[in-house]
Amino acid sequence: DEAGSAEKDAIVRGPFVITPSVPTMVAPGDRFEVGVTVANNVTGSGEHAEVALTAEPSAQLEIVRGPAQPLHIAEGRETTATFTILAKDQVGAASLTFHAFVSGGEQSTRRATLSVRPPVPFMTAVRGGNFTGKNFELPVEREMYSEYRQLEATVSALPLGLARGLDFYLKNYPNGCSEQITSASFSRLLLADEADFGLSREEVNAQLEKTFATHRRRQNDQGAFGYWSAEASQGTDFISVYVTHFLVEAKAAGFPPPNDILQSALRHLQTMVARQPENLTEARTIAYAIYVLTRSEVITTNYILNLTDYLDKNQAKKWESDLTGVYLAGAWSLLRKDDEAQRLIGAYRLGKHEPEESCDFYQPLGADAQYIAIVARHFPDLLRQMSAEDLQVLTGPIGRGEFNTLSAAYAILALKSLSQQIAANPPELRIVELNREKRETPLEAIGKLVRRVGFSPDAAALRFTAEPPPKGLGAFYQIVEAGFDRHVSAEPIARGLEIYRELLDSAGHPTTTARLGEPLTVRLQVRSLGRDEVTNTAITDLLPGGFEVVDSSLSPGVNRAGCDYVEVREDRAVFFGSVGTSVKTITYQIKPCNRGEFVVPPPFAESMYERGINARGTAGKIMVVEAK
Repeated sequence: DEAGSAEKDAIVRGPFVITPSVPTMVAPGDRFEVGVTVANNVTGSGEHAEVALTAEPSAQLEIVRGPAQPLHIAEGRETTATFTILAKDQVGAASLTFHAFVSGGEQSTRRATLSVRPPVPFMTAVRGGNFTGKNFELPVEREMYSEYRQLEATVSALPLGLARGLDFYLKNYPNGCSEQITSASFSRLLLADEADFGLSREEVNAQLEKTFATHRRRQNDQGAFGYWSAEASQGTDFISVYVTHFLVEAKAAGFPPPNDILQSALRHLQTMVARQPENLTEARTIAYAIYVLTRSEVITTNYILNLTDYLDKNQAKKWESDLTGVYLAGAWSLLRKDDEAQRLIGAYRLGKHEPEESCDFYQPLGADAQYIAIVARHFPDLLRQMSAEDLQVLTGPIGRGEFNTLSAAYAILALKSLSQQIAANPPELRIVELNREKRETPLEAIGKLVRRVGFSPDAAALRFTAEPPPKGLGAFYQIVEAGFDRHVSAEPIARGLEIYRELLDSAGHPTTTARLGEPLTVRLQVRSLGRDEVTNTAITDLLPGGFEVVDSSLSPGVNRAGCDYVEVREDRAVFFGSVGTSVKTITYQIKPCNRGEFVVPPPFAESMYERGINARGTAGKIMVVEAK
């Protein structure tokens, strides 16, 4: 019967407002100051109110010095006190909890968080191989922080056991171009139905859906996929073929991608295979595309004949023993042209590669792995002729850590294909941990054919045993060590790359002192030490504790700072691009937010596809003082 409105005001406030200025991250050994502003809102406290301010650090931090107590804060006024904090040699999420109170009266609490981060990136090391005797020992030498450390050993009667570490490496790989996110999901797709890997269908499906969504954003209107974003079609591009191969495998495994993405990608491949290549690299990519299209039930006979005609005229001495011939052998097999398929597959030789053909997307491990996968799928009789020595083309590079994201994914494909063809009469497999006094501790591994178990940081070595001693290809062992290294050599590293960094003041001079709130210029210089440029290089610059990137000086995205792609994170800037033999210079600005003395982490550079090509600069210290 009636309508109206009413209004009433209310003030909601605590007795004290505590505003701490805490850095986002620091490194072990950093000594820094935290300013804490306290506003007194206690009614009736008067002009001479005495306020106590205390701080409780988490286990990662230590309070070196606090302000004189009590603080004199008049009612309705505020003041700032300073705590000096030391970051201890313990990493992880840290906190400082501040309490402000008056004697026998009101109090307030404020908790601030920060990260104690080692001055090195998280790294995953994978070692493994196969053995045919009764046992095999592998030393454990890497020293890491206990926080975030992950240690796991695997022993298996099947080659697939080596996939455990590769999957771990892909899962924790920090960069995210189209190839790398595809490779990580490719691994999960291939291992989804392997009970010993413990992956749930829901987990795999969630990762694939996320990857499909990224593919959609990076696919252009012609169906091609860009390396970092949707780009104009590059003509004969490997990335589009590789992503389409993944989509085809996902559909076959019961994880269908969005149909519009797949169909658009297949149309792009049909356009690609109709082109005439200009060299063997392009011909190999076109042959790969033909194989993927044939797997998708496209009749590719004319495409194969046109490509073969070009190859016979221009690459007659190379192509049949190259991976190009392997792709075409797989396609002919699907098209029921068995004689030609057998002729071509027999021309390839494991472990035999032309050095001049090696590039980011074509390397010996990846090529041999694809050969094995295609043989296992289309020519299973050839597997019976494969010896343990032949398998060294896979186990050798994996055991030495000579793989990248792409070759790791292809290796998992090969290992799974091999395992599916090997009859299972597994020996009894065990893993024993040995400490530095040679005392043995048997480990309780889980799994049937792929047995895995974590081991302790006190292990000096691991012993893998198999009874009776396995014949043929033997048993397969692997250890994974992931985490933050505790000790980093002060000496720079220059393996094919060289990197150098300076912090410059406003006059452009190198400095080890900064003033609070005044930006410094970071100057990164990197070059290739070889005769050729290093493509697809990742340059990682970890920020000192208490600093942040000046937004106006560096923006993330494609074609920034003279690089293909720039990623700005909370504690680092990462630059992706090619590095030539002349010095490449990258500059941007960082700003100190807290006074103190901070570790300046060394800069890192590495080829994303040649893990042996990498560089590390030197660490330093910087002092942040009060502004003028």
